[in-house]
Amino acid sequence: MTSLSVYHQHTLDLPNKSLTHVEDIVSTLAAVGLQFTQQAVQTPVTAGTPAAEVLKQSAAELKSLQSEHNLLSADVLSLLDERGEGSQLGKDLRREQSTSSDVLYYCLAGRGLLAVHVGEYVYGLLCQKGDALRIPAGVGHWFDGGEHPRYAVARLFASAEPGVFSLHEQDLAATAAAFDDY
Repeated sequence: MTSLSVYHQHTLDLPNKSLTHVEDIVSTLAAVGLQFTQQAVQTPVTAGTPAAEVLKQSAAELKSLQSEHNLLSADVLSLLDERGEGSQLGKDLRREQSTSSDVLYYCLAGRGLLAVHVGEYVYGLLCQKGDALRIPAGVGHWFDGGEHPRYAVARLFASAEPGVFSLHEQDLAATAAAFDDY
């Protein structure tokens, strides 16, 4: 089930608000400039499938999303680590970063925590297949698939090439609730 927890940046262990109704999630995120939608995944995707293969399998669906949201490029994050060995991709995504262009995260398979740092608050979106969140350029965020990640997530960018990510000096991801804490 998709849910949203809102934390003040100084009390990352205790949410101010927890939401499970889609309408409440949409309005709460919209109030801070984030666009959340849900739509059915048309092409079956398996977590852990190589990114190039997922891009090929989902090309028509991703092109449609790009057209609908005025986005120009895409990449895929796909990970399946049942033994919890900890991949470098999983570690890199769990650091607060921002991109040079708007980015839309679209969950194609599995689940994960997409956390966004806006002002003094962190919005932790526990997302699943079919969830999409558009994050404006320059806004800090991170993705956490947990100790045993199982996901395939497309990232669609407003730039012609996949966005350039910059790590944030103040990395709230290191102290915020992790996927496995939800």
